[in-house]
Amino acid sequence: MPTPKLRTRVGSAHARPKPRTAAAWTVTYIVFTLLLGGTVPTPMYSMYAQRLDLSPVTVSAVFAAFAVGALSSLVLFGSLSDQIGRRATIAPALCLAVCSCVTFALSPTLPGIIAGRLLCGLSVGLANGAATAYLGELLQDRGRAALTSSAANMLGLGVGALLSGALVEFVPAPLTVSYLVLGGLLLPGFALLLLPETVRREGRARFRPQRLGVPAEMRSVFTAMAVAVFGAFALLGLLAALAGKFLTGGLHINSHLMVGVVAFSAFGSAGLAQLLGARLAPRVGSVLGMVAVPVGLGLFVAALPAASLALFLAGSVIGGAGSGLAFRAGLAMVSHQAPPDRVGQVVSSYFAAAYLGLTLPVLGIGVMVTELPMLTAAVVFAIIISLLAALSITVTVATRTRAVA
Repeated sequence: MPTPKLRTRVGSAHARPKPRTAAAWTVTYIVFTLLLGGTVPTPMYSMYAQRLDLSPVTVSAVFAAFAVGALSSLVLFGSLSDQIGRRATIAPALCLAVCSCVTFALSPTLPGIIAGRLLCGLSVGLANGAATAYLGELLQDRGRAALTSSAANMLGLGVGALLSGALVEFVPAPLTVSYLVLGGLLLPGFALLLLPETVRREGRARFRPQRLGVPAEMRSVFTAMAVAVFGAFALLGLLAALAGKFLTGGLHINSHLMVGVVAFSAFGSAGLAQLLGARLAPRVGSVLGMVAVPVGLGLFVAALPAASLALFLAGSVIGGAGSGLAFRAGLAMVSHQAPPDRVGQVVSSYFAAAYLGLTLPVLGIGVMVTELPMLTAAVVFAIIISLLAALSITVTVATRTRAVA
């Protein structure tokens, strides 16, 4: 079966359009609101655990369902927007996100919250690679697009947890109201349908799912960045999934709002670090990030025997900032070096590495905190992630990369 010709861009070299800033703001808002859903349940996990009698392993599995959905989207549809267009890929993602909110609100049961997390993950996985590529074409600047997308990801995840924590603490029926608020915030994103398309199809469109993939000439660079983002997202996943467990069991703090504050401190500092470190060369940013992540984990571990909220928050901020730097650096590097007709596919592959980091280590520590003392589980987790950080630094320093603007 011949491959349809679907990848001629409106912004070709002989007809380069001006940046479309207003359209780019709309796409950025979509990314931000989609990622809100990734952490809205974070302050509510303890409520779900109490009402449904869930163990830490089950809570970790519920959290991981988000990453499973995102990975499924990436594996099946990683290059879809390169084939059928950016808008045609992102619009269904918005619909899936709204369906996720409805599922959470109407079915606060174990099958319901797993289904809600899967739908949320599917929406994010479907949209993220497409949105990053779309921003690059709207702004005519891949580096700026990567920074905008990665910052919107992190800030969305941070604000989602903080907003939910406040709603849980102060609003009646938070298991319903939180998702109604999120659904309302998603609706303006459908202004996407009014935006210009940047991928022009030649001939009849024909969808054929493609595997995730990375061009041979950039595999060394991609491997270094993938290891970094895996470790970075492992730390963020720990805080998003089990912050409540560590606050209650280690620091003796019972506050849904504080769970949101911890998650916001990590993801918010990640977004801020990306903006402040925007002028850093991606390789430098990746190395600095992989230094900061183990430091943050060290403070996190030290906070448990000391029962110190200050140390816990400091570890969240430093580790989160390191994660943000590593994530932004990797996204900038892989999106810059990807061939123009494979940007969506390569960026989606990078996000796949991130979501694996968000899933596998969190499941592992969910098992450990059930079988081992909490401090022991935290130490084992910190050692593993620190070793990954060291590996990433070694590979990054040894890999020659082209300068990224």
